[in-house]
Amino acid sequence: MQHIELWRKWREEAYARFKSDIEIGYVDTDIVDLIECVFQTDNYFTTSSCSGRIVVLDAMYPWLRDEAYIVFKKHTTIEVNEIESLIYTQRPLNRYWLISSGPIIHFVARSLEAAMELIKNVRSMGFKHSGIISLNPAGVVVEIISGTWTSFLLMDSEGLVVEPSALSRIVAIANEILLEGKRRLNNLKTYFCSLPRR
Repeated sequence: MQHIELWRKWREEAYARFKSDIEIGYVDTDIVDLIECVFQTDNYFTTSSCSGRIVVLDAMYPWLRDEAYIVFKKHTTIEVNEIESLIYTQRPLNRYWLISSGPIIHFVARSLEAAMELIKNVRSMGFKHSGIISLNPAGVVVEIISGTWTSFLLMDSEGLVVEPSALSRIVAIANEILLEGKRRLNNLKTYFCSLPRR
């Protein structure tokens, strides 16, 4: 099978999975329009995406993935009482970290040239931590990351490590960071929706 046939087959499979994921509520609603526009272009499609989120992670350190447990997750802004209801009712196994992070999307480009063009354009929109993560006969996989990210240590196994009065400021900053990522995501949508349709 030729490269372009492999790429088109992968795109068809990815689009079918995307539509199925929408039906079961697996796709972040504020990223659907962007992904639809991406699939309408000649040179790109997506395989996975996150529009940005705020989580509370139970882990020794906020960057860990193994031995880390998400105990709260939301893809929209949060309220102080949502965090209070968690930290005042249960202790962490390790530490509770409140983490606010921006969008992460995996694209498959039709060619290396298309991948490099994508990277150049998204970096100018604030997705500085973006690059090629794999090359294969069916396409070039590009990961784009906004770089908007922060973590706050809330609690360890002995109790709170922040003053309760600081929670509202922490939540406000986490929301600011989430919304900045969403703003960059909107710029990305504008870019993709302006590209020629196939």
